[in-house]
Amino acid sequence: MEQSAVVVASTRQVLAAVPPAPLGAAAESRLARLRSPADRDDFTAARLLAAHLLRAAPADLRQRCEVCGGEHGLPLPVAGRHVSWSHAAGWVAAGTSPSRLGVDVEAEGEVNLADALTPAERTLVAAAVDPARAFRLAWTAKEACVKAGAARLDGFAALEVLTAPDALRPSHAGLLLSSRSLPGAIAAAATVEPARWATLGDRGELVPVPDRAVGSPA
Repeated sequence: MEQSAVVVASTRQVLAAVPPAPLGAAAESRLARLRSPADRDDFTAARLLAAHLLRAAPADLRQRCEVCGGEHGLPLPVAGRHVSWSHAAGWVAAGTSPSRLGVDVEAEGEVNLADALTPAERTLVAAAVDPARAFRLAWTAKEACVKAGAARLDGFAALEVLTAPDALRPSHAGLLLSSRSLPGAIAAAATVEPARWATLGDRGELVPVPDRAVGSPA
């Protein structure tokens, strides 16, 4: 598996298809602090999916903060492959690549943080048939860029990723931007190599997502 692969699925799909396994001391500690059973399921499913995609044990997934050195922050490579994961309200996404990458997923909702958009993006979102979906497309792509180390959260208002309400820029800072929409969620990825998108089958197999790739080399 040399290219970038990104998988998006519901938390229920992942927990049904991927056998449970220890998450590792740091992750288990964070899991124990989550009060909501749904949040705990999302947290667990995201790591199970990332490990499944890597063909690794969930406890092999480690994170390290670039500021304090703590076991949180960006995930560390596993067996030479970079990894990223995300979870939100019953949905999870995970990606792996020989190069840096970031993935993000957001569930359906009406949230629209206008100050996270550029002026041009605010115009596009306001004119969209589905403004909430257009906003989620922009938000997930910007989050993916942050997770890939190509943007900062406090720089969202200056980071332009939308070219239309339903289309992303081909690339940002040397990373290809791509996205997939499923009933109930939208996910985006920022990758060096073109991403192969899939969802999870009943037996844990990867099933290609029938959607067009938004990103292509600039």
